[in-house]
Amino acid sequence: MTNPREQALNFLSRLGNNPATAFKEDGVVNAVKDILAEIGLEYQVDDFGNIIAKVSGTDSTANPLAIVAHMDHPGFEITGSNPNGYIAKAMGGVPQSSFESGVPLQVILPDGSRIKGATAGKFGEDSERQVLIKLDQPQDLEPPVTAVFDLTDFELDGEHIRMRAVDDLAGCGSILAALAQLTTGDAPPGDVYGVFTRAEEVGLVGARLMAEAGTLPPETLVISAESSRTLPGAEMGEGIVIRVGDAGFTFTAEAESVLIRARETLQQREGGFKCQRQLMSGGTCEASAFAVFGYQTTGIAFPLGNYHNGAPEGRIEAEYIHVDDYLGGVELITEAARRVSDRTNTAFRQRLREVPSDMRQRMLDTK
Repeated sequence: MTNPREQALNFLSRLGNNPATAFKEDGVVNAVKDILAEIGLEYQVDDFGNIIAKVSGTDSTANPLAIVAHMDHPGFEITGSNPNGYIAKAMGGVPQSSFESGVPLQVILPDGSRIKGATAGKFGEDSERQVLIKLDQPQDLEPPVTAVFDLTDFELDGEHIRMRAVDDLAGCGSILAALAQLTTGDAPPGDVYGVFTRAEEVGLVGARLMAEAGTLPPETLVISAESSRTLPGAEMGEGIVIRVGDAGFTFTAEAESVLIRARETLQQREGGFKCQRQLMSGGTCEASAFAVFGYQTTGIAFPLGNYHNGAPEGRIEAEYIHVDDYLGGVELITEAARRVSDRTNTAFRQRLREVPSDMRQRMLDTK
């Protein structure tokens, strides 16, 4: 029998071996497809390149559940050449210090091979968010070409996972690991979708187009699985975070109740279960894109260090999360898939429903 911990870390490592930026996610796309094939799940690819896998449920009256994560990460796209190097545009929220000279990069060639280079300073106006890149070895490049920070693909460093792109390969890896577990045990009550989107870092583009198209059934409960910078109340190593909202939206209690019921179930086991709950206001996530188009949404977040590779004092370093937070996220969304039909029976809801008889009587007697 496959060890769930080893499987979840293996999936994440394999995803990390494929650098990707918005619109250039081919390596991650292929890794996701390969893993889905290994666990025996069929998938579809929509008109925009988003991947949708499904575990079929046993109850046609149960709400479907979708867990969504994106495959891209901030980086640069080489768009042209200049006597002083190649001109590259920032794709997503790269740190401001990455526009300075001397930041090590990897340029991804069409065959997937990588060559080393470095930034050579800002190019053009600040609003254009462009930088010059010089390569260690001369190449005849045909734009557009992806360039990413020269950082580790994947490293298990004690209690931390360090990667160039924890955001959001941790979300993708957790979904794949949960789908793998759901295919080996009892089938969940409702259909469970694993959704892997493109071009999130440049404006939630893949998620917005998919939500607009109505690809998921309208009654689907949508969970965004995201990596988000640490905040008070969302601390690294203190458990996966149930995300009640982002910088743009507060999410819905109807969808969140699936996660709350799953948390309660996991906390009843021996040893308990570490979990946090917080408004993650540092940025927006794909739950907001689906919310705008009428879906009931919620989210989970892996508390993240070095968000978008921005480290203290302007350094460019690998992102990192706590390994237990990652594995806890896998457990939470797996259990959530099994609790869709039981989501209204959270302890909090039960407590509010049942007014003690003595309090009820006193209200009647004192009216």
